[in-house]
Amino acid sequence: MNGNVTVYAKVNLINIPIFMSAFYFLKHYQIPYLFDKKKIFLFCISLIFSSLILYLFWRVAGFFWLDDLRELHGIPFFRFDRYLVYFVQFYSPGILLLAWEMQEEKRKEKDRILELEKEKLNTELKFLKAQLNPHFLFNTFNNLYSLVITGDPNAPNMILQLSSILEFILYKSQVDKISLDEELAIIEQYIALEKIRYGEKISVEFAKKGNTSVKVAPLLILSLVENAFKHGASGDLNVSRIKIYVEASEDQINCNIWNTKSKFEGASKDPHKKGIGLSNVKRQLELQYPNDSTISIEEKVESFEVTLSINI
Repeated sequence: MNGNVTVYAKVNLINIPIFMSAFYFLKHYQIPYLFDKKKIFLFCISLIFSSLILYLFWRVAGFFWLDDLRELHGIPFFRFDRYLVYFVQFYSPGILLLAWEMQEEKRKEKDRILELEKEKLNTELKFLKAQLNPHFLFNTFNNLYSLVITGDPNAPNMILQLSSILEFILYKSQVDKISLDEELAIIEQYIALEKIRYGEKISVEFAKKGNTSVKVAPLLILSLVENAFKHGASGDLNVSRIKIYVEASEDQINCNIWNTKSKFEGASKDPHKKGIGLSNVKRQLELQYPNDSTISIEEKVESFEVTLSINI
């Protein structure tokens, strides 16, 4: 047994340099300079020529040393059928290693592309949030201005409410996920802010149900609520009405927001500002919940309804 192990070890002293030579020559010359450049004929000639050299080296070692070591006598120096066998034997380890390296390179390239895509999506998401914040604040400051300019005593309370909302938008909304409770709490702050502004001219129904401790991307529901107030609190209606219903379970959040709408909204709204909030929300849903969200919009002459469902 020990004798056989010694023989195999000595044989491999020749095999390993031959296998390594075949591998490195294939990897660093034959493939990049011939095969990859579509020089197939030269590539085949190169394989034949290099394998002949390796086979001759093997037979020289065998003739002077290995044949006697393995107790093989009378073997011709060159046989074509043996050459074909050794041709496969010499290049098989190299081809397997190259296949493994190519697979690893493809995997790394795929990981790199996925990372770039992730960075791109994160950058776009940050841009969307940055776009949404000024849009949200613009409408809120307009509300505050209208109270201040008329000397309304509710203006200080409105500033306090706005302060809480600003803190949420500038800091807490920058994370990937927050609890639904936090989102609903800031929605309540926003509703209180709007009630200060409109008073008895607006009626708001807000109901929440289920497990509101689940995680959700920030600003999505708040943006829909803000959109409902923007388009639903109309001066030509005796009492504008808004209904907000949120229900959550362990694996799903359902949200329905309905508001009355002015018949003359299309003529009175600035077309450059219309739909900023909704288009922004849709894009954020595509990025954060690509296959796990649905949003439907039903617009009628006197009402507007948004239904959102998110699988979490």
